Order: sequence, then structure tokens, then C-alpha cells
Amino acid sequence: MRDYDGKTADERVAERRARLIDAGLELFGEHGYAGTSIRAVLRQSGLRDRYFGESFPDLDSLLAAVYDQLIEEELAGSHAAVAAVQGGTEGARAMMEWISRSLEGNPGRARIKLREVVSAGPISGSHRQSGLSRLAQLVADLLPATPDVSDRDRQMLGLGVVAAADAYLLTWLNGESALSRHDVVDLVATLFDSIACRLSRIPSS
Repeated sequence: MRDYDGKTADERVAERRARLIDAGLELFGEHGYAGTSIRAVLRQSGLRDRYFGESFPDLDSLLAAVYDQLIEEELAGSHAAVAAVQGGTEGARAMMEWISRSLEGNPGRARIKLREVVSAGPISGSHRQSGLSRLAQLVADLLPATPDVSDRDRQMLGLGVVAAADAYLLTWLNGESALSRHDVVDLVATLFDSIACRLSRIPSS
């Protein structure tokens, strides 16, 4: 059943949820998780108090939803970047180019992805682990096929590249070590190449 403005009750709930996520993205990015309150989110979104609990049980759950939105965008962009090249090293470099460019000039997004979900609550922390695993799988799929290396080990190697990439990105964005965005891309590509080269030398059973 649709109400006076042509929207169903579910559509209106989804719209309010999206407004809360947008507000969370703005506030977590500017003030951090510890510096953001539910009341501030409601004020930013223009919604009344009762509408927060309609979509989220707590602030940690909102941060998890904000992170999920960011990681979905990152994955979509990464998949597109990888698909546009020949795979392997080119794919890893294209993926890192896209991710680093998406964070350049977006300090709020970078802060949420690289800092806030790391030190917030257990729900956002769990969502971060899931996001890292999905990115790691994309990297693992770019590594050369080696029968003697299990899917689990390939996933772990991909996770190592993703974890290193996050560390390099954070160093760059914090202005440490005079690291540039291009340096970050080169470092991640070098790490990927080293792993790929090692896998290529593993003899088949």
C-alpha cells in the first residue's frame, strides 16, 4: 500500500536508512567514531529520534553500514579496473590505482576505511574483516594458478597484499615518509609481483 507521496512504508524506511548512512559518512569522516553521537547523526540527517532505532540498534551498526557502502563502491571500481586490463600485475596495479585515486581528495572516506573501523566496535570490525576478505579474493584471483598452493593459501597471500596496501595508504595519507600516491601503487605492485614470481617457481607435484 502506497501513502500520499506514492511511496510504500518499506520505501520510506529505506529512504530514512539511506539518510542516516549519508549522515554517518559525513560525521564519521569529519569527527571520527568517538566524536560522533546518535543525536548528531539525527540532526545531520534531519530525522526525529525514533527513526534511528528503526534501522540501527547502535552507532557501531551505523558505522558498519557506512563501511559496507564504501567497500561496495571500492569493489565495484576495482572489478571494473581489473576487467579493463590483462590481469596479473596489470590488474593489481589498476586496482591500486583506482583505490588510491578514490581516496585522494576524500579524507573522510579514507579516515573511515583506514582508521575508524579499525578502532570502533565489534560489529564494524566484523564488517571490516569481511570487506578485507572480499578484496583479498580479488587479489588472489589475479595470482598465477599453482596446483600445489591451496585456495586458502592464495586467499591469505591476497590478504597480505591488501593489508600492506592499507598500511601504505595510511602512511601516504598521514603525510609520513614523504610517500606519494604513485609510491603506494608501485610498492603494492612490487609486493604482488614478488608473490606472483614465487608462485610461478613452485613446481607441480
